[in-house]
Amino acid sequence: MRKLTISAISILFFFITLSPAAKAEVADRIVAVVNDDIITLSELNEEGGPYFQELIKKAPSDQLQAEMQKLRQEVLSHLVEQRLIDQQAAKLEIKISDEEISQTIDTMLAENHATREDMKRDLASKGMSEEQYKKQLKSQMLQSRLINREIRSKVVVTDDKVNQYYKENYVAQPGASGYHLLQMGFLWGSEYKQKSAAEARKAAENAKKQLDAGQNFSEVAGALSDLPSKEDGGDIGVFQKNELAPHMKDVVLAMKPGETSGIIEAPNGYQILKLISIQDGNQLSGPPLVEVKKDIETKLYKEEGEQLYKKWIADLRAKAFIKQNL
Repeated sequence: MRKLTISAISILFFFITLSPAAKAEVADRIVAVVNDDIITLSELNEEGGPYFQELIKKAPSDQLQAEMQKLRQEVLSHLVEQRLIDQQAAKLEIKISDEEISQTIDTMLAENHATREDMKRDLASKGMSEEQYKKQLKSQMLQSRLINREIRSKVVVTDDKVNQYYKENYVAQPGASGYHLLQMGFLWGSEYKQKSAAEARKAAENAKKQLDAGQNFSEVAGALSDLPSKEDGGDIGVFQKNELAPHMKDVVLAMKPGETSGIIEAPNGYQILKLISIQDGNQLSGPPLVEVKKDIETKLYKEEGEQLYKKWIADLRAKAFIKQNL
């Protein structure tokens, strides 16, 4: 068991000895003002609760206080951003109904072959209630709808940009030999959506079914993969032959550029790979542009959208009255 430091013991003692009224006052103090809205400490604790619990489990006791303060600042910054988005959505009369939230949850559960009870157990394992999850989902849906209106409609991926990306990543380029791969993974364990190997296999089969139906690899990876590479549409870069993991090596070496693998069994889950190109010395062998154009457009669209979003949210922050007191 981790021993509490003197400062941690003092903090615990402080909260234990507070009267109920004093506790409520501390919990509800204002930590930020965003235009005409406020964010309270209780909201911050509710939003960051699961992340704070995870940090307490992992951070060394001598670093916990500094890491916790850093994390609380990050959560508060996220809440400020959400307030700005909510305000902008209200101004544009963009709304998300309870029925839409329920339908979205039903769709996600169906895609993952899961039930409401499965969802509740998963949320409980992460220290989150169903109401908290619905609140976060509503915020994400509202943000997505607003971004579709304010940002995605302005994203333009021209043929020139696609051709340039193709030349830089698929055509002859000097460099060492290697295999450019996209990857999605479905892991199992207490910290993942899939708690057992059977559930991970079922999730992989669901993803493969979508790929076989013609869905874009990067989009499926971004939506379903458990790996960090999902943020890049599954792109894990170029690997030399001797860098490939044993469970990947034979599969990759047998593939041709543009091909997608079957379901590969990994030590703690299942993976699906797509071989983008093979670079051999000074030559980069890749599929014809027509075969990878959609993948390139998806990647460029995502990158340009992210850049426009950062600028858009920065402009909202610059025009807003924001005061933080954490």
